Amino acid sequence: MQNVELIKEVEQRIVDSYGKGVDIDFQDERGDGKHFYISIVSDKFEGLSRIERSQQIYKILDDLLKKDYIHALRMKLKTSNEL
Repeated sequence: MQNVELIKEVEQRIVDSYGKGVDIDFQDERGDGKHFYISIVSDKFEGLSRIERSQQIYKILDDLLKKDYIHALRMKLKTSNEL
C-alpha cells in the first residue's frame, strides 16, 4: 500500500468510527512509510483512560498493523476539553 493510500485509509477509518467532527493528524514520522504519528481530537474519548483510547485505535487499525503497513504508531488522543 502506498503512503498516500495508507493515510487516506487510516483517516477514513477514524472518521467512520468517530464522526466527521473528529480532528485527525496522521503523519509518516520518519519518512520511511512504517513509523507513524497520529493525533486525534474527539469528544468520544470523554471518560476513557489513555489505555482505553489507545485500545480503540489499535482495534480500528488492527489489520494494518498485522500486515506491517504500520510498523510503529505514536498516538496523541485527546478530547476538545483537554486541548
